[in-house]
Amino acid sequence: MPTQCTYCAATVPDDEYENHLVRAHADDLSRIDRRRVGLEPIESASDPNSNSSTPQIRTLAVYASAGLVLLLVAVGYGLVFLDTDEPASAAAVQPDPTAQIHEHGQVTVQYDDTVVDFNEPQYIEADECFHFHATDDATVWHAHCEDVTIEYALETLGMEVTTDRFVIGEQEFDEADGDAVSVTVDGVEVDPQEYVLQGVGPVADAQAGAGDNVEIVAESGG
Repeated sequence: MPTQCTYCAATVPDDEYENHLVRAHADDLSRIDRRRVGLEPIESASDPNSNSSTPQIRTLAVYASAGLVLLLVAVGYGLVFLDTDEPASAAAVQPDPTAQIHEHGQVTVQYDDTVVDFNEPQYIEADECFHFHATDDATVWHAHCEDVTIEYALETLGMEVTTDRFVIGEQEFDEADGDAVSVTVDGVEVDPQEYVLQGVGPVADAQAGAGDNVEIVAESGG
């Protein structure tokens, strides 16, 4: 399925998307996309500001990077093989980072009279599997892993949600306390702990209403 580039709106086959990012947008990529394509910044040897110590500095940087990679591999090995049954997050269903997708949709979160603005800095590129991009004014969600539930998506944004409870910051809404919590996808009530987001490829299609349109509304009782 073709994917619409979030930087230039070009439609690119899925298997060519990462190559397109490197070829066309290497200097403009976000932190997450740079990590995704394995692109590291490289200083030019012809830089007029360079001096005789530059090669040594670069050599030290290479060794430091290699050491960091080995450390990360060791830590990853420990997490996978020596651990722990502790999940990566508190969500009931965990996404699969090894199963890469690129889908989009829309989401609205409102509590009492406040509508969350996902274009605020704390919501931009907060997670590898689910995030918003400032390049499209955070008008759509981006899912890059399979099995991203609504619960997991909101957790990456610092919120908690179940069928009868919603928490944002220090504010908690609970139907047991007389509050009202509604979680719908395209107007249909869903269980946010089980519902897996389903999106579309092109960002423009999502902005036009295609893909899951999630709406979460919490209201204080009485």
